[in-house]
Amino acid sequence: MRLQFGLTLLEMLITVAILAILVGVVAPSINSILVKNRVTGDINTLSAIAQQARFSAVNEQFDVILCPTTNYDTCVSDWANAKMVFIDENTNGSRDSSEPLIASSDPLNSGNTISGISGAISFSEQGSISTSATITICPSSKDASYASALLLSLFGRISVAIDSDDDGVNEDLSGTALTCP
Repeated sequence: MRLQFGLTLLEMLITVAILAILVGVVAPSINSILVKNRVTGDINTLSAIAQQARFSAVNEQFDVILCPTTNYDTCVSDWANAKMVFIDENTNGSRDSSEPLIASSDPLNSGNTISGISGAISFSEQGSISTSATITICPSSKDASYASALLLSLFGRISVAIDSDDDGVNEDLSGTALTCP
């Protein structure tokens, strides 16, 4: 009797069917993880550069500006662009050629949107800011359950929004659920 090696057509079809079912179940979960990771990555980048700006203001005892930029020389209003941090030695709110660039960051991920802020944030030498802010980052699908926010208090305290009431949506400083405009 001859020994045969390999799979029959029926065994192969059953294996392919099982793999198709597994891929169909796992694929939506992977997409969810990717969306969460994009938002989290952008929040972490924004938080790091804001903390660097606040630390630099206190450490250097000068006003420090955090703003979006397209060329690392001038500030723009669209926070989806790259960000830069610089010491504003002459307190004019814009970067002059003699003012050093302290830090910069990449633009926002193209799969995300940002809202809640326009213009620059100025950290005083005490580390405070003139207006508190909630900078919300949402996926392009506008699903608020994936949204996160960077929360800036008047004292310059920087925190990330959390879901304190376990409803699946993070809240801002006042406890209001984040929304994606």
